[in-house]
Amino acid sequence: MRLTFTSQQRRAIEAPLGAVLVVAGPGAGKTASLIGRVGYLAARLRIPAGRILAVTFTNKAAEEVAARLTSVLGPKSAEVRRSTIHALCADILREFAEAAGLQPGFGIADEEYQRTLLRQMRQGQRTPQLLKLFGKHRLMEYRLTPNDQQLFREYQKTLRRRNIVDFDDLVVLTGELFLAHPEIATDVAGRWDYVLVDEFQDVNRAQYEILRRLAQAHGNIFAVGDDEQSIFSWAGADPAVLKRFQSEYRVVAEVVLDINHRTTHQIFGAARRLLQGNPSLFKKELTAPRIGAFEVRALAFSDDDAEAQWILADIAEDRTAMPISASGAVLDWGDFAVLYRKHEVGNRLETAFLKAGVPCRLAKGRPLSEDKVIGQVIAALALVRDPRDASAAETFARKVLPPHLMQRLEAEVGSESDFLLAVRDLAGAMPQGDPDTKKLWRLIYRVENLAAMPRKHATLTALVDELLTERAGVFKNVLEDRHEDLADPSGVPAAVALASRLAAARAAKSRVVLERMNGLEIALRGMLFSAGFKLALYADEVEQNELDDMRLGTADAGPEGLAYTLFKALQAEHARALGGAPRRYVTFDLETTGMDTGSCEIVEIAAVRAEAGQPVDEFHSLVCAQVPVEPGAQLQHGYSDADLAGAPRFEAVWPAFQKFVGADPLVAHNGQDFDIPVLRRMTAAAGFTGHLQAYDSLPLARSLGGGSARLTALAARFGIEVGRAHHALDDARMLVGVYHELERQRITRARKASLVNLLPYLGLAFALDQGRRDTDEVRILFDDIAKIRALGRFSDCLEFYDAERARTGSRGLSLDEVIERLGGRKRMESLREERDVSS
Repeated sequence: MRLTFTSQQRRAIEAPLGAVLVVAGPGAGKTASLIGRVGYLAARLRIPAGRILAVTFTNKAAEEVAARLTSVLGPKSAEVRRSTIHALCADILREFAEAAGLQPGFGIADEEYQRTLLRQMRQGQRTPQLLKLFGKHRLMEYRLTPNDQQLFREYQKTLRRRNIVDFDDLVVLTGELFLAHPEIATDVAGRWDYVLVDEFQDVNRAQYEILRRLAQAHGNIFAVGDDEQSIFSWAGADPAVLKRFQSEYRVVAEVVLDINHRTTHQIFGAARRLLQGNPSLFKKELTAPRIGAFEVRALAFSDDDAEAQWILADIAEDRTAMPISASGAVLDWGDFAVLYRKHEVGNRLETAFLKAGVPCRLAKGRPLSEDKVIGQVIAALALVRDPRDASAAETFARKVLPPHLMQRLEAEVGSESDFLLAVRDLAGAMPQGDPDTKKLWRLIYRVENLAAMPRKHATLTALVDELLTERAGVFKNVLEDRHEDLADPSGVPAAVALASRLAAARAAKSRVVLERMNGLEIALRGMLFSAGFKLALYADEVEQNELDDMRLGTADAGPEGLAYTLFKALQAEHARALGGAPRRYVTFDLETTGMDTGSCEIVEIAAVRAEAGQPVDEFHSLVCAQVPVEPGAQLQHGYSDADLAGAPRFEAVWPAFQKFVGADPLVAHNGQDFDIPVLRRMTAAAGFTGHLQAYDSLPLARSLGGGSARLTALAARFGIEVGRAHHALDDARMLVGVYHELERQRITRARKASLVNLLPYLGLAFALDQGRRDTDEVRILFDDIAKIRALGRFSDCLEFYDAERARTGSRGLSLDEVIERLGGRKRMESLREERDVSS
């Protein structure tokens, strides 16, 4: 796809090496000029793509730059370093953590974490104000009051103690690192020969100094900004930085982009009249030549309902008055968009539209962290990083506990360091039959398991997958709900073969070239895009075959057709990173003098080391207890006081147990309820230091279902020798096989339930796949699951198909024919009126 540029944009793009300043009004093509400049640098000035750094100020802008660069540079676009300023600083600090005064593996506090920390410092009411003051203090040298200065010191001291930085720290500490260690600044700056900065007017003083240092040696910097716009003034940004750039650099080209391509003349004129009283740093005459059919009007309404009703009536009138769209088709509901300022306005309008029978779709615009499942995983990862972080524990609790229980907990918390203690105290004081009591204990057990997970998994993907499997909330995706009806992708031969080729293509960053298949190739391309294969192209659009191109076509189809085969292959390829049970782990169990975790003592402790699910070594010892064995306990395990008289004391056994376990992950079954609390109490009483961490397999067994989660019941169900119940060594031996089988089942289910985001395109692909064979599983995937996703409110696969078909001249089915195969337009309109896409 060739990009077209105006003469002014070309002046900026084709400027010689050196400093270039581009001042542009809204919609004038700032980002397009930056993209074009990158292409010119690589293609004409021969600067290697890997030596180019493009800095943006939001993740969304970074993604846009990445997507548009692909059309300019093709596969080489991946070599260009694209980053927000904060992400760039974070990477620099991680690389040089020690020099920056940080510990390796530091965490980054988001706003929710900051708010929790300040609330624990008894500053809950002032949290928003304090965060702004702290930012102004660091970025704008704002003087805090003595009291606020003390709060700031406590805030930073707590962050450092927990090995955490906040977003302002990322920039400030990077600037301090460059000043204190010029050799590091030189090293980092030497990695790039050209620096490009989008939205330069939003650069604050600290960020400017970092960017200046990165370009100091060569002076090659491309700054694009709008002197009349700044949304980060609260963080120290000032459009006057454009003037500073102009005065401090030897600018080889200064370009003003003055034509607005985004809006009509009427809209642009109204906006300019509103801004005419604002000062302008650069002389420019902005224009918007495109004439629209409507004038701008400002209306006021008595209430929200009146506003919504007017919008509905206005859209209906426009559909009647202007029945023909620019493409020549009758205007449909999807040809209209309503812009609003806040999410709650969108929610209100959506409700009004649906009540009026108008199909609509709320645009995606919320942060990913606001998704309940993603937010819970992020909170869990913070606890995995540091299980003793009280703020992380409270944040996680807010994700999984009901509000009324959180309010009760907040009343119990006495200081920032004892949140989990407050949870335990409250759980112990509440009636054991109370459902809320169970929720609190479940939270405690989950936090304990999170502490043990770093030893268990070698990859982040595997860790996140388990977090989803053992979630404390109630969430199952639609594939999980039907997992018993679905085949394991690793058992589908054609999918396994295709998955190997896909994995090789991903590793080599190769192109996936799709043969033409009467429209099916469009749906498959959508599936590949959604799975992260951004270099999926059509065969007739590839000018020259490359040796490492991966060709995808009808020859890759299995008996059920290519749509099914590719979906299963992508699941199998994705699941390669999920891992499973650690190759080595140690299971353990113990028996005690009684059942009171606060007073009983250990009489037997055993452990078994496993490799690849097979036992390879054992540890076993009786323990001489200092309290009598209770009759009920003796009846269970059979050990009397006389049997234990000659056994070593716990103080002698524990070091030998620790030596046996070493660095291997420690696994117990229902250990968080009994074994771990007893061990922690006894090791503390004996003067042993260190925090015992073990993974409890009981929550995993419960999440997988299938019957009783008791160890002996699981062993019997899995065909594992049960041995003598309530004998520590036999139980530890049993757990080796049980845990291995639980992990095998978890990974199998994870493969079946992965890549649910591909379902809309899978539905589209099934509708287009002429080689589809309707097995029972294909019917479930297509009729029960994927059709709904393809037609639903949150799907964009139909729009993608229609646009690609028109762009490429595909001979595939028309959009109406596709919709008919998916269930028809009435079914689509019905689905898009529903709030729950799965209904």
